[in-house]
Amino acid sequence: MYLQKRPLTENEKKLPLAKYYDLPIELPDPSTMQIIQAGPMDPKDVPPPESFPDIMLPPGQYGKIETGYCVLPDGTGYLAVYKRFDPRISVKMRRWFGSWMNVYSKSTIPEEGNLRYKIWMPIEHIDHHFVNGKDGTDGVATLETLDLGAGEEPIGSVHHTIPEEEYPLYGVSKEKLQAYKDMGCSLRIAWESFDIPGSHFCVGVTRPHPLGGFEQLTREWMGYKPVNGKLVRDDYPVTEEYLKNIIMHNIMELQHMVKFLPAVYEEYKDKPLDAD
Repeated sequence: MYLQKRPLTENEKKLPLAKYYDLPIELPDPSTMQIIQAGPMDPKDVPPPESFPDIMLPPGQYGKIETGYCVLPDGTGYLAVYKRFDPRISVKMRRWFGSWMNVYSKSTIPEEGNLRYKIWMPIEHIDHHFVNGKDGTDGVATLETLDLGAGEEPIGSVHHTIPEEEYPLYGVSKEKLQAYKDMGCSLRIAWESFDIPGSHFCVGVTRPHPLGGFEQLTREWMGYKPVNGKLVRDDYPVTEEYLKNIIMHNIMELQHMVKFLPAVYEEYKDKPLDAD
């Protein structure tokens, strides 16, 4: 494993957030590593992308496979990742960070990336920002690697959130969504485009954990994108190594978040949005 952090620029070293960049990075927990090392799941257990509303399970109920990956015979990819958030991170705190990290601080040099995003996963994160500079309406741009710090060239992408008013087009009625919200749960549907051809269709559920705190169930179908209420093929190069690296990335992000987010939240939640 490489786990090599990219060096900060001289400008970034001067920013107050730089103190969070040097926190140690850890590999996924042993149970997740066991799943990853066991190899891909059976393609027969991969649900079709159109069945994504099945992820809307009540708290305490789970699907057959919550963490797994597979390259399908037609060349598309599938990924399921389960995350339980540390009780020290609240839903409010997590949502605050999701917006805050997409706005450059006043001393950020955009060409150098976004230190607010870099501290979350220092070995792979480079840049993350609202495309239009103010909100996610036009998408969120990302620049990162998925190589555990091996030095590969980063890939740029744009994350496009599907608005809730369009959910019925994809099989989630307003009534079903409201009933799910009444359980304390939320659903997010999105898709991701890249600097290279192809797309990912992404679904995530956030809900209360039976033992306290909250958890997140996510699914990705690689090689699909939503178009006018239908999920259509849009080929994307997928390998087992790539899928394993994404699971590693997602779990390591979560583990690392608890090391800095409570302190960052207290330091910045009452400051101007562009505060250094």
